[in-house]
Amino acid sequence: MLFQKIDFHNVEEMVKTEKGYCMSRFPQHVREKLNPGVRELSAFYCTGVELRFKLRSEKAVITLRSAVCAEAQVAYIYYGSIQGGWENSSRVILTEDTPITVTRPENMEQLKEITARHNLPFSPEVIRIVLPYNKCYFVGIEGDIETPSDSEMPQKTYLAYGSSITHGSLALAAPYSYPFQIAQRLGCDYLNKGVAGSAQLEKPMAEYLVSRKDWTFASLELGINMIKDEFTTELFEARVKEFLDVMKNDDRKIFVTSVFGYNEVAQEKAVQYRKVVKKYASERFVYTDGLELLNYPPYISQDLVHPSTEGIAEIVSKWLFVMNEYLS
Repeated sequence: MLFQKIDFHNVEEMVKTEKGYCMSRFPQHVREKLNPGVRELSAFYCTGVELRFKLRSEKAVITLRSAVCAEAQVAYIYYGSIQGGWENSSRVILTEDTPITVTRPENMEQLKEITARHNLPFSPEVIRIVLPYNKCYFVGIEGDIETPSDSEMPQKTYLAYGSSITHGSLALAAPYSYPFQIAQRLGCDYLNKGVAGSAQLEKPMAEYLVSRKDWTFASLELGINMIKDEFTTELFEARVKEFLDVMKNDDRKIFVTSVFGYNEVAQEKAVQYRKVVKKYASERFVYTDGLELLNYPPYISQDLVHPSTEGIAEIVSKWLFVMNEYLS
């Protein structure tokens, strides 16, 4: 959405608070139909949110602040498809107003030449401030800026739905989530609709995803958030069928996976859940078992569930191999 001449990518709604504007990745009419984990928490996490604009002057100052979080909240700066250099690569966002100064690089002409020669999807004139995956607030911007044009942005978009693994938890940096990395490798844009702890496969979520006409292909990561005592295999199967019944009416290419490998002792539900997803996804969708994408215990983090950075790289590499076969 556009706000103060900035393209707030992957944002559906700006909600004014005393700390600034928090950013929702889902519109209110969708949020209110979903479970409390999405409605009250993960909808407002900034995973996949980027502030995109062009400089008309030499610099601009964006002021942000972060909600309290156990992990450092870091914003990453890109000039189009190219990561910022050591002076302009990243900024820690504090729980108080944090000004971030972005300048026009002196080597912009070289960046343009590299972009043209390698057919990169973003113009280097487009400043991208990639936000971390916790809740952040936009306070304001100072400087002469303008909104990027469609021709300066990628022409194709990848949408990703799933758990905190899709969301980007333990990627350690937002650009290392698997949706960002897959989009970067395929030369397209991305919409990260991961919902940490809350991917419960609700029908209103599926209806919202197919209602969006701004994505070219999608991936669905199903299962891990329903391996809880409150969910039975029967309920999971009903949810999978209902969710995929909605998604299958869309003729865009959709890739589906099940529970990735993880290291907790209890695995019985995961085995059953993988069978359920395969049953309903194999015919209409491009299905890849979660164990085919990641099944190496050393690539799981200390919490025994989330992939480490090496695990995420494994998912990216193996899912890209599948996607390239169908998207080329």
